[in-house]
Amino acid sequence: MTKKKPTRISTSARPAAAAAPAAPKKVVVAGDRFPWGWVLALMAFTGVLFWPMLSNQFTNWDDQFYVVENALLRGPDWKGIFSQPVVSNYHPLTILTLALNYQLSELKPFSYYFINWLLHIVNAGLVFYFVWLLAERRRWVALFVAAVFALHPMHVESVAWISERKDVLYTFFYLLGLIAYWRYLTSGKRTLYLWALGVFVLSLLSKPAAVAFPLTLLALDYWRGRSFREVKLWVEKAPFFALAFAMGVVTVLIQSQKAMASIEMYSLTHRLFFGCHTLLAYVWRFFWPWPLSPFHPYPPVNRLGWLVQASPVLLLAVAGAVWYFRRNRALVFGALFYLANIILVAQFVSIGNTLLAERYTYVPYIGIAFALAMSVALYAPASVRQPLSWGLLLAAVAGFSVLTYRYLDTWKNTESLWDTAIRYAPTAPVPRSNRANHYYQEALKPENASRYEALMRKAGEDSDAALKGDPKHYASLDIRTLTHVRLGELEQALPYAQRMVQIAPQNPKGHVLLGTVYQRMKRYDKAIEAFNQALALSPNDADALNGRGASLFNGQQKYREALADFDKAIAVQPNNGMALLNRSRCYYMLGDKARARENAEKARAAGTPVPEDYWQLIQ
Repeated sequence: MTKKKPTRISTSARPAAAAAPAAPKKVVVAGDRFPWGWVLALMAFTGVLFWPMLSNQFTNWDDQFYVVENALLRGPDWKGIFSQPVVSNYHPLTILTLALNYQLSELKPFSYYFINWLLHIVNAGLVFYFVWLLAERRRWVALFVAAVFALHPMHVESVAWISERKDVLYTFFYLLGLIAYWRYLTSGKRTLYLWALGVFVLSLLSKPAAVAFPLTLLALDYWRGRSFREVKLWVEKAPFFALAFAMGVVTVLIQSQKAMASIEMYSLTHRLFFGCHTLLAYVWRFFWPWPLSPFHPYPPVNRLGWLVQASPVLLLAVAGAVWYFRRNRALVFGALFYLANIILVAQFVSIGNTLLAERYTYVPYIGIAFALAMSVALYAPASVRQPLSWGLLLAAVAGFSVLTYRYLDTWKNTESLWDTAIRYAPTAPVPRSNRANHYYQEALKPENASRYEALMRKAGEDSDAALKGDPKHYASLDIRTLTHVRLGELEQALPYAQRMVQIAPQNPKGHVLLGTVYQRMKRYDKAIEAFNQALALSPNDADALNGRGASLFNGQQKYREALADFDKAIAVQPNNGMALLNRSRCYYMLGDKARARENAEKARAAGTPVPEDYWQLIQ
């Protein structure tokens, strides 16, 4: 029986005329069988390479908001998971998986890292299968693209950072959707189209970055050779674009409050430079991923540098080169795939504190790797194709694996994370303030009592370095005030707290710290005034209530008024040990030893030390 000749992807400049996806006849050709051995070997190697991350600890870069202090995970709070944004994003499916982790291991980090590790390994296998389909079962192309995806050091951030669970999870569903859509194009089965739509919804609920999915589908249509004049092509995409638009609106509404930089901060010209620069920088870092750092700050607006300023011209030159070589459809498809998945985070609208974020390359690099590998497979001279192919693969696997293995050390804990960031951005305030906060929190732990002063001094030094780079950096002012207070340096603390109030008068935190400094200085009237300002802005602020109560107690001996403040603070935070101890003292002064003893016991159970002399007094 004569075998049917399989349909091949057109590599000419003119796309093949394909009116609609249609089911081709069954074809059987050499290499049709899926190369399980290849993909399993890659997945195993990926697992071994990333294995050290399983012993990492939580960091203070968003992990506290996603996991450590996230009340949604306790219980869990099902309604809150699906109704409340977390860290300026709506991604309930990601929070749901973290809640399941919490039910399994509470705050032991191993299980959280294990799921990230496992999802990355599975994603590598899905990339292999997806590219194997696109490349007409060319095993080497699939292996190269999947190896780049799995091993590239720019992807460490997406895998070895607990807070980026959203990245590996949305990509899992994203790849399933792309595979389903491509199989729909090649078979015409409606169920595959619906499957693609369904997993797209799951991808959206894992991370808003999935809004790029409809654009990626258009790139697949191009690769398949469909005509963009075809009405059905656009009708098919309508549900995808509608869902993407809805999620986009939700994300903009949430992120415009905190995550997006102020429009006034960067002009349209600056944002044009930044957007063009990042589009090119990510491509450059595909080939030369250095330096690797969790934090790549914006350049000063008055010192952008020639490379950033020349980026629009350079980007036009690259676009012109792609157009010139447009007969290479693999190059065009790879560029479209990359652009579809990077354009929304290319900083034309400034988001966050970093110009570049390595995690943003997790999906886009599939397009660049495919363009490179498929171009070699299609256009390299036959005499050098095989040695060139395996040479490229060997170089990618060896080079990327070494860099990835070394870079995993950066993500071991908070200190190693910010040590790396500060090494490459020594004047950037965010890494300095985050490391300062780490030292401050470490100093408060009972097991570090012998290092208390040294850690507080280190926190102060980092805060000073951050404020030298940005005198108005609020988080650094916060830590600098606290370190002075903890070291008893109240006169030095006062101007920092006052500056916080001047910079952000609507933020209750500055008023609370100012009141705390005045209270420690025994200037109780000024302290009460500051706490009243904080409570006017945030009536249920437990710290302000506790601070005002302490000032009423110590400065004015108004025990019943102080008791009312402590009652309200405890209603807001039932395990507030300091408020419980303060309430105990109020009851003692009011002659109720039984309640004084009861509240002191609760304070001790909450982890707040009760002075021994007071404990004996209330027995």
